[in-house]
Amino acid sequence: MATRLAGILILLVVFVGVAFAAAFLVFYRGNYAGPPNGEMEYVPPGVASAADGTQWTPSVGERAGGLVLVDTLHSNGFSSREILTLRTRVVAQGYDLELLGNFARSSEPDRRAQFAERLREADSLVVITPLISYSAGEVDLIEDFVRKGGKLVLVSDPGRRDQMNTLAQRFGVQFRPDYLFNQVENNQNYQNIFVRDFRPDELTAGLDTVVLYTAGSITSSGPGLAVADAGTESVVAENNGDLYVMARAADRNVVAISDFTFMIPPHDSTLDNDRLLSNIIDFATTSDRVFDLADFPHFYRTGPDDGVQILLGRPDLLGSGAKLKNGLEEYGISANIQGTEDVSRDTVFLGLHDDALQVRQYLQAAGVRVDDMVGMPFGLELDPAGTAVTVLDREGGRHVLILLADTPAVLDRAVGRLLSGGFRSELVSEVTGVSTSAGASK
Repeated sequence: MATRLAGILILLVVFVGVAFAAAFLVFYRGNYAGPPNGEMEYVPPGVASAADGTQWTPSVGERAGGLVLVDTLHSNGFSSREILTLRTRVVAQGYDLELLGNFARSSEPDRRAQFAERLREADSLVVITPLISYSAGEVDLIEDFVRKGGKLVLVSDPGRRDQMNTLAQRFGVQFRPDYLFNQVENNQNYQNIFVRDFRPDELTAGLDTVVLYTAGSITSSGPGLAVADAGTESVVAENNGDLYVMARAADRNVVAISDFTFMIPPHDSTLDNDRLLSNIIDFATTSDRVFDLADFPHFYRTGPDDGVQILLGRPDLLGSGAKLKNGLEEYGISANIQGTEDVSRDTVFLGLHDDALQVRQYLQAAGVRVDDMVGMPFGLELDPAGTAVTVLDREGGRHVLILLADTPAVLDRAVGRLLSGGFRSELVSEVTGVSTSAGASK
């Protein structure tokens, strides 16, 4: 009797175990697999990690020595350790990578002020899993940045439930509140899906197979770039069309991808994940950014072979020239006062209204006239007395800044406002500004 009872108990335990295992296999979707504990090993650029054994090598952006910002102002759901590969690759491209906000908690006005300041210098902005919504004012600043040629990379992740759509929707992109799974073919877990269907694009060049670990789907007013494999399903979306995991917005400078885990070590070295990350970094570090006058002085480069020449309309403006030189060097921009113009270099010209003839071609291009009156764009006419005019010329692959004033004292004050940023309240167009104590007349 005892032997029979023991046999029944054993069969009952086996039955419960089998039932639990079956339920686990049917319903389990996997949890987010974070990076391993401990310090990440530095991986130098150029190591062979793609599935086909090819090496990643840095490409050179059109604007060497640029800046990639990574937003951390919105309680973003990632750690600096998780973007180690991203950081090292960006630096290998000759760009700087800055954590905007450095994960500190900030009020909305403070966040907006930091965006306004740092986007003036940046070439690209990377946004990863923001947990705080973006305000309309913040989105306006980012939209203006993109309008001027700035690149925007949006990285969402359904495993981190972010507020990305408060930013993405302005660009016609929607991250669905889902995650994708595939019970037919996967990388050891239903949630680890394969992506093999790529549309021709610089971001998909050289890709054969990518593994995404917590992917969601995206809709966009722009073209989809990567489609999840056949057999992939969404937990919320009807499968009546392609499930895009990466897309461009209608503005090609905006790219969205609904998975963050593929770029986290060690997942970044799986199959073609390395190449996908490299393509995204190439996108972010190839700049066609256009700088306005409001972006001063960030349109001037800071490298050892770069620099700004300061030209003076007359010798008695040397004090203002020295003040500008010292101010630029506080930004890391080398500057030298010269007597003749080198038309291959970035330039600042400081002069009085009587010196306008020396820079007439730059003034005319901006729609500015300086004679017995100061003529500005849109038909505005100003009394020259007490007036300072600022013009930025962006033609010919260089930036020429013209600053003219009524007297040396007015010019010196205008240089001070230029360096302090106070000139931004005096802008009348993207490339012109004016300050006056005499008022305007028609």
